[in-house]
Amino acid sequence: MFEQVFEASTDSIVCIDPNWSCSFANRAAHALLKSDNLIGKNLWTDFPGNQNEPFASNYRKTMHQRVTTEFEAYYAAPLDIWFKVSARPIGDGADDGIVIFSNDITDRKRAEALGNSYARQLKQVFEATTDAVLMLDRNWNLSFLNSRAAGLLGRGDLLGKNLWQEFPRAVESEFSEAFYRCMEHGVEGEVEAFYPAPLNRWFAVQVRASDDGIVLFFRDITDRMRRTAQLEQQRELIEFVQQAARTAIWTLELDTGKLSFDSGSYPVFGHPFSSIGTVLDFRKIVHPEDSAQVTADVARAVEQCSLLVNEFRVIDEQGNTIWLEARSQVSVEEGVPVRLGGMTIDITERKRSEQALAASEERYRILAELSPQFIWTGSPDGAITYANQGFLDYLGFTLDDVGPDRWPEAFDPLDRDRVIAAWAHSITSGQDYDIEARLVAAADGQSRWYWLRAQPLRDASGRIVNWLGVTIDIHDRKTAADAMHQKHLETERQRAELETIYRTAPIGLALYDPVDLRYLRLNDRQAESVGLPPDRVLGRRLHEITPLPGLERLFERVIEGHPVRNELIEVDVPQHPEERRFWSVSCSPVRASDGSIQSITAAYMEVTNQKKAELALIQSEKLAAVGRLASSISHEINNPLEAVTNLLYLIGQSDSLDNDLRFYINSAQSELARVCQIATQTLRFHRQAVRATRVTAEEMVGDVVNLYQGRLANSNIDVRQEYRSATTVLCFENDIRQVLNNLIANAIDAMRQGGRLTIRAYDAVDSGGPGGQLRTGIRITIADNGMGMSAAVQARVFEPFYTTKDLNGTGLGLWISEGIIARHHGSIRVRSTDHPRLHGTVFSLFLPHLPESEIETVSSSSR
Repeated sequence: MFEQVFEASTDSIVCIDPNWSCSFANRAAHALLKSDNLIGKNLWTDFPGNQNEPFASNYRKTMHQRVTTEFEAYYAAPLDIWFKVSARPIGDGADDGIVIFSNDITDRKRAEALGNSYARQLKQVFEATTDAVLMLDRNWNLSFLNSRAAGLLGRGDLLGKNLWQEFPRAVESEFSEAFYRCMEHGVEGEVEAFYPAPLNRWFAVQVRASDDGIVLFFRDITDRMRRTAQLEQQRELIEFVQQAARTAIWTLELDTGKLSFDSGSYPVFGHPFSSIGTVLDFRKIVHPEDSAQVTADVARAVEQCSLLVNEFRVIDEQGNTIWLEARSQVSVEEGVPVRLGGMTIDITERKRSEQALAASEERYRILAELSPQFIWTGSPDGAITYANQGFLDYLGFTLDDVGPDRWPEAFDPLDRDRVIAAWAHSITSGQDYDIEARLVAAADGQSRWYWLRAQPLRDASGRIVNWLGVTIDIHDRKTAADAMHQKHLETERQRAELETIYRTAPIGLALYDPVDLRYLRLNDRQAESVGLPPDRVLGRRLHEITPLPGLERLFERVIEGHPVRNELIEVDVPQHPEERRFWSVSCSPVRASDGSIQSITAAYMEVTNQKKAELALIQSEKLAAVGRLASSISHEINNPLEAVTNLLYLIGQSDSLDNDLRFYINSAQSELARVCQIATQTLRFHRQAVRATRVTAEEMVGDVVNLYQGRLANSNIDVRQEYRSATTVLCFENDIRQVLNNLIANAIDAMRQGGRLTIRAYDAVDSGGPGGQLRTGIRITIADNGMGMSAAVQARVFEPFYTTKDLNGTGLGLWISEGIIARHHGSIRVRSTDHPRLHGTVFSLFLPHLPESEIETVSSSSR
């Protein structure tokens, strides 16, 4: 029964046993395989094409793995057939074979190959076309798009994706209506629409139906749409300009005489455009007086092919006259004028304005000629174009004389360059011209001061079209103003001088309120005297700042109207109780115009140094008298001392003296020798040196120490001297002895309860030369372990008239000593401490090695 069924089947059925031999084949198999008897034939040897893939692998898989396999494959010669094969196992045993069902699908495969070829060719066509091509299936999925479409859409991954999901902005747009109409009803069409972001493009799309859906042919028309929009905007702008500017744009065909007007043209002719369709119609409305001229102008423009600009009048429908300006140009084709195109504007208002302006200018010209002031005008480049007759008569010019080369001659030579520069600046910058200068009168050649002003006249665009100027006589005012200005400058100069003198005066000056005696003003010297800055003094009362005894009573006398001159006031200094200071005070009332006292002026001159100098002079004179007396005594006792010394010597030569008397004689000789030495040193100390000498430190210091031997012994002071230098220095030794005497005397005064005086001298190097240059010389130090000095005393120790010895000192010793050392180009320094346990003072004196040339300078300055 199965055989009958297999025989009746249109499919080829072949059974293969485990040895790969054919055990059954139906009629369809014999016909397909082109064999009369297939039974017993081997699958591999009799049909060697089965050894190729995919036949071999599929058959073996079915035979050995007992699974069904299906495939389509081409069997080459001799069969040359495409097979569709299904191989199935027979039974489940390993000894069972397989059955092969096969069909000839050669026609279908060839048709598919041909279709694929057509599809490739179509795809090549779609890729070559300049349009973007996109295919959609019935589910709106993209089945094809060419590279142009991918580029326009900015996507290369759209195949298989849904159109509406990928381009949602296309939903409910003009695109969707056309697409649905073609997809559902097969209605093909075209649409132009804008797709917004992210594409932001205009597309022109052709929709065509296909068997599987629709095909879209589209292109980017964004540039075209933009140009169209721009053209439309320009057209609208031209129409707006024509309406706003009252302009008509027209074209005249020369061969037919037809006259046409652009849309938007303004009816400047006073007639509907439809009534002036030809050149003959136009001539009918031209004013009779202008008709011949207009015809001649047009003929000349056509003949010369040149630009035509003419003004003429027309008569409107109401019979009114309208002024028009026409600008036209001939168009030439192949050398022949064919048309005249141009534009015409209504200039009636401008003409009326020009007429009114001409009448106005005439009126203003008359007024300008009659004006007593000088009126003039200038062109934009600065040329003088007009001056009224009064101005010309003053200058002795005619209007032709005021050209660029002549008009500067009208000005005084001292002002010409300045005037020319100012006018050039105004012309260049457009700023107003404003200057005062002197003009020379032609009648007498005298110069007078005038004020020249000019402003630019601008058109609607801001461009300067003219300069309008006026010139005003200010001579009287100017000369009076100059005199007043000079007087003011002189007053200011004097005030500045007085202010400078007031502020820098070496005496204190102040101004007070006469009621409360408050400071109204004070100079720098007075502020320095009270020890406060001026801003902390002004406005405060006198007794708050300077509480000097008797000062307010002095001011009360001034308030009563009695000036005070050189009143001496003596006060203690709060910061330095040991000091007393002296001021010479002068006060005077400052009266108002009515005689009342409006302020009090005071002058303070400190005379402390003067008073100290007087006291020091008295003391110095006493010391000088004592010195002269000591020198005289020393000189006078030399003769008796010499006689006594000789007598003692003779007595000492006697053989009859016993030893005790001889001892006394020797002691007397020794003491007399000491007295002689003191007298000699005293004379040397007070004798003025004529020229510098070379001397060692030991010689200078030793003489001074010898003078104080008695006082040193009586004061219980131990003297230690150390001279490590025998070098001589060139100096005025008496001056240096004066310095050493001062320093040793001060050291003795500081050790009233006894102590130790240490004197050293040694070679040294000092950096006090010019520019810090090193110098060699000797240094002498005088140290004591006396009471010492505080830091405040050390700071003032070299000040003149400063002393801590009350009436026993003048305050000049160290000041003079410092001056002597300075004249020797040396230096003197001090170190001191007043500590309770470790106290004392050291003065260090440095004398450099000076050449003869410099010591002469010292000599002359010291004398």
